[in-house]
Amino acid sequence: MSRDSESGGDGVSGNIFHGPAPFQLGDRNVQINHIHQATPHRRPLVLAGATLSTREELAAVIRRDWAAARRQFFEGAATTGAPSDGWLGLLAWLRDLDGLTAGDLTAQIELIDHRLRDDALPADLKVLHLLGWLDPEGEAVWRGTVVTPESLSEACRIGRLRESGPEWELYRDLCEGGLLDALSRFSRLSALRGTQRAWDEVWGSWRRLAAQVPGLPPEGREWAESGARGLLLAALLPYSETRTWLRAGCERVAPPPTGEIEWYDWLRARDGGSDTPVGWLVRADFTAFAAAQAEQRRRQAEADRQNQRIRTTLDAASALRQRQWADYEGRRLSPAARLEAVVRATLWLGAWGAATIPVAWIMWGWIRPDIAATLSWYLVTLTLAAYAGWLPRVIRLGAAYQPPLGRVREWAEEARADRGSIRRGLFRAGLVVGFVLFFGVLLHDVGVIVTTILLTPLLGAAFHFARIGAIRDWADDHRERLRDYQSGRAGSGVAQDISEGVRSPSARVRADAYHAFMRQFTGLDHNRRDE
Repeated sequence: MSRDSESGGDGVSGNIFHGPAPFQLGDRNVQINHIHQATPHRRPLVLAGATLSTREELAAVIRRDWAAARRQFFEGAATTGAPSDGWLGLLAWLRDLDGLTAGDLTAQIELIDHRLRDDALPADLKVLHLLGWLDPEGEAVWRGTVVTPESLSEACRIGRLRESGPEWELYRDLCEGGLLDALSRFSRLSALRGTQRAWDEVWGSWRRLAAQVPGLPPEGREWAESGARGLLLAALLPYSETRTWLRAGCERVAPPPTGEIEWYDWLRARDGGSDTPVGWLVRADFTAFAAAQAEQRRRQAEADRQNQRIRTTLDAASALRQRQWADYEGRRLSPAARLEAVVRATLWLGAWGAATIPVAWIMWGWIRPDIAATLSWYLVTLTLAAYAGWLPRVIRLGAAYQPPLGRVREWAEEARADRGSIRRGLFRAGLVVGFVLFFGVLLHDVGVIVTTILLTPLLGAAFHFARIGAIRDWADDHRERLRDYQSGRAGSGVAQDISEGVRSPSARVRADAYHAFMRQFTGLDHNRRDE
């Protein structure tokens, strides 16, 4: 109000009144002009290229272009530090809406003062709260995607198990908090009222309980702090879709018998009952953990039993192998076996020595029989020198020394088939012929005494080379047995690769190791001709 200059300073003008004024000011007349003025023009709201006048129109545009609404209404102030024009325009538009009931106005004040003005509230949640006030009877949309009981159920069922995808994104946003309360403003999701608070409470109580579980495996403890939260929400959702897959999950895995998994029995005794959120969680998720651990323990127990059986068999086989080797060594080194070996060596080397004597008579007997006779004694002396050097080795070999006395024909046929044996035979025959020729000439030219003196170093050479093994020992079978025996004597008498195979968690590897061990012993007593 202002004084009217034309009333002598005492009048009051009503030109600036915009509301009803059913009163008089003293004895002055009050002029009311607003009744006769035109209603002020309300500025429309423009969003995503659309001019909006009603709540339903704005709600439709938000559902169609969520990002534009968030950017225009709630993100401008973040960069300027002052209220953005988009926010101020929305605020003015909301205040100028017509046709609002008392309930609408109360909800609008709550929306503006406690939701849209809350700097701690994310912009997307502000858009969702705004949409819930504009059109609570319409579809609930979150970041451009319609939210239904089915999508909430799938977010709890699938999203908690993945790290990408729409279900995971919705589950992640649910875990950040506040989304369930905003969704409950829509009539179709009104059953969610109070779910957020109940979820937070049961999540906190579950975490306290999980921290006390004795012996919970690491993977179960990790799940208790992550994926378990989604199943707790699923147990709280008031929708049949969720109950269906919860029951299916509980029936899919049979719980282990009582007393087999201690931590699982401890949880079941404190889960509050099978129909509680924690009860559903224990029955669905942690029954699977317990069943897997029980199966692992059973497999390990079976593997331990099998390993014990294999170890018992291996120990018995190793003991048998040691006894067989001891018996073999006893037979090989017995006095009778060594005496037989000396006789075989005498016969074998004597036969070779006797085979060289005809060479001297063929070459010298028809010219100088006396030289042929002397050379024969020289050959016998060389054979005896080699025999003396070779005899200690024959005694050490015992029964293992097996020259082919009884199978000369077979040995000759094998030698003819071996070119190396033929070359060695020709070389030895050449040595004999050269010896007979050379020492025959010496006997003819220098006499017996000088030639005999020159023969002495050759006798020493024959003794030495025989002693160091220049003569074939005919103990191939013994060397093969010794090699097989020593290959399995490392450590406990079992080859290292076989020992590692026996301890393998794979049943197939253990079986292969067992068969390899048995094959390792094959042959120790396959030839019992010396018994």
